[in-house]
Amino acid sequence: MAHLESYDSFQTKKAREQKKRAKERSSSKEKNVNKGGKFVIKKGENYGTVIEVRYNDAYIFYEDRIVKAHLRKDINYPCNQVLFPGDKVIVEPDGEDFVINNMIARTSLLSRVKKDSTRLDSSVGATKNIAANINLAVIVVAAKNPPLHPKFIDRYLMVLQNSGIDSIICLNKADLKGENEEKTLDIYRNIGIPVIETSTVKKEGIEQLKEYLRGKQAIFVGNSGVGKSSLTNSLMESEEIKTSHVSEKSGKGRHTTTTSKYYVWDEKSSIIDTPGIRSLDISTFQPQEIQEYFQEFEAWSCKCKFSNCLHYKEPENLCMVKQGVKSGIISKDRYKSYIRILENVLNERTREMDDLDER
Repeated sequence: MAHLESYDSFQTKKAREQKKRAKERSSSKEKNVNKGGKFVIKKGENYGTVIEVRYNDAYIFYEDRIVKAHLRKDINYPCNQVLFPGDKVIVEPDGEDFVINNMIARTSLLSRVKKDSTRLDSSVGATKNIAANINLAVIVVAAKNPPLHPKFIDRYLMVLQNSGIDSIICLNKADLKGENEEKTLDIYRNIGIPVIETSTVKKEGIEQLKEYLRGKQAIFVGNSGVGKSSLTNSLMESEEIKTSHVSEKSGKGRHTTTTSKYYVWDEKSSIIDTPGIRSLDISTFQPQEIQEYFQEFEAWSCKCKFSNCLHYKEPENLCMVKQGVKSGIISKDRYKSYIRILENVLNERTREMDDLDER
């Protein structure tokens, strides 16, 4: 335990330094963005919504049409570092295109730390912003092809809850569901996470999904090949969106949506379709913090012998969470998922300690 305590001390100091540097970078960027006049404003009327961002320009849904726009000249950053799908912006005509004069302050921003790389982007470890102003996130999983992985759901729930975004689970390809998939879904139903089952092939569950999404700016997140674009097609009642398929060799979905895109499917109802994510990094979470995202632990963890109990290597008779798992009140699968995430974070931090010792 002494080693862990010394690490916690080191990590607290490191986290404080990282937070300070991030704040300085953010402050510097904000000053540059606001140079020549304030760019981010609290509210505005007659705004457009960013639906897609390229390097130097963005496509805006404005007055019932899509227009191409660029940032005003005094913004010293590429457009894709300033704006993201879902952002609300004030625009005005500028020749054949439009200029973006202001952005309305965001209510939320979903981001992740890149743990994987692609042919076009190898910046592993960088923070990647995905979408802004999200009211609801739909974690899309498949019954088969690719297989249902609870650990992915748990990681995404952590990231979404940390961002203050409500979420539901959508099991697509539900016509392929078996007993094991049903048991997995029951775990989330039992902790209060809404679960919707859909099949875009058989056109089932789409109306139920619409009821959850109506009146919201929502986002589809999930692995490649689970059917996010197919669901978007069904919402739009169109086949214009390119869908992905699953590799027969690996069983993993191939990337076809390469950037987050925004679609309006009903009045005041929109969906952002995101690129498939093969892995989701949660190493920035503190070990003690992880259990806070497993809400079924809460009633038990306060009764553990040690106030800083990680419910990991502590003796079973001193850890009430382990007692809850043993009695069947806490799902064994959820507990295993928690342990996998905790070990991932602890191992990552141990490597950081070893790297520090070698310097």
